[in-house]
Amino acid sequence: MQKLPANVHLISHAHPKAALYAPAPPPLPHQKGRRRKKGKRLPGMAEWVQDATPWQTLQFDEFGLHATLQVKVQQALYYKAGKDRLLTLVLTRDTTGKRPDALFYCTLLSWDARTILSTYAGRWALEVTFEGGKQFLGLEDAANRLPKAVQRTAPMALVLYSLVVWWFAGGGHEELRFPERPWYKRKKEASFADMLTALRRLSWREKLAQLALAGSGQEKRVEELAELASRVG
Repeated sequence: MQKLPANVHLISHAHPKAALYAPAPPPLPHQKGRRRKKGKRLPGMAEWVQDATPWQTLQFDEFGLHATLQVKVQQALYYKAGKDRLLTLVLTRDTTGKRPDALFYCTLLSWDARTILSTYAGRWALEVTFEGGKQFLGLEDAANRLPKAVQRTAPMALVLYSLVVWWFAGGGHEELRFPERPWYKRKKEASFADMLTALRRLSWREKLAQLALAGSGQEKRVEELAELASRVG
């Protein structure tokens, strides 16, 4: 963060034992010598959790974050990471105890705790995208050697991922079928694998339907073959 340009902003975790400081006080009149870069040492994360500062309760229900969190906010310096750049610090505590206490920092001083935590949780969509691209679209084990092939594989995999999600959101969800899993009966949301399977099923059904004459009694067999082919790969 020390080399981060002033017009680029960052949200990230701070170390639980991070040393926090108040901003440097203004120089005294006729003060000689170098100006101070940081103020007094502030209580660390463990002390901040225990002090009398009131908690604010926030509820989140979005992709990547479903929780009720208690938060405390202050602006301070995380000197080891950002030197004398003033940061908004957000301390979080999960009311159910499912998550450990955590400390976040943000370079945008005008953002409140909800905006910071909600934006940080949005990164989970990127993690899921990379995972889906690696597992199902060849992003991880591409057997490329030529420079252009290397440059094209990752963008193409991510474009294909976006197209599949776009198709599913625009109407492909009507093709969604969860496989029969006795151990997983409460599933309600589609994963990328489910979206890709639905698209494969529809594609195979259209291809196989060309081989079966209407009224020939093969429609059921075509449907069964399409279902089987959609699960291959």
